[in-house]
Amino acid sequence: MTALLKHSALSGVYRMNGAKTTTVAGWEIAESFGDTSREQRQLAEGAVLVDWSHIGKLALSRGDAAAVAEQAIPGAAKAAVLGTTGNQDQVALRLTENDYQLLCQPGQEQALLEKMDQAKSTVTDSTGALACFALGGPRRDEVLERSTAVDLRRDKVVPGSVIQLTIHTIHCTLYRTENLEIITHSRTLSESLYDGLMDVGVGVGLMPAGLGTIPVSFEEEK
Repeated sequence: MTALLKHSALSGVYRMNGAKTTTVAGWEIAESFGDTSREQRQLAEGAVLVDWSHIGKLALSRGDAAAVAEQAIPGAAKAAVLGTTGNQDQVALRLTENDYQLLCQPGQEQALLEKMDQAKSTVTDSTGALACFALGGPRRDEVLERSTAVDLRRDKVVPGSVIQLTIHTIHCTLYRTENLEIITHSRTLSESLYDGLMDVGVGVGLMPAGLGTIPVSFEEEK
């Protein structure tokens, strides 16, 4: 029996903008919005927004969440609160002393779940319930400045940090790397967040881009 294809909450945006899609781990996701070369130029010079809603997303809370997170991603238990640890394929975000969000390459969430003793913590697979954007480019800070009241200057929120905040009135978790802002949020509000970011990003030339421009990777640049 053929598995049903999973769709991003931005499927309507894809259609309206003539996106070329690809299938990754059972998800239909945007590969490009018609001109990958243009998207890559904008990534180098301005800002782009990429839909990563197909990545794996797990939530851990209560019990001994640190020990359970450690089973999935070594080093997670030693991460500071609002700190992170991981590699290019998976990362643990420590939101509080006893709350984590784990992000992974599409399709890897089941393997992580199987590593964890779920009797010791509340573990939730939120892959379908949460969406995710990757915001990249040298002018991405300007987009965020116009999108939230939270001070996200780089001396305040350094690469490798995670912060929970409101962006365009929508609760989000933002994981900062050297080159990207990785933003998870409710799937039901994904199109509203997309519209808000694109509206304020007009002045810096923010444009939608696909996986051909920013493929999924959680590895921080050294």
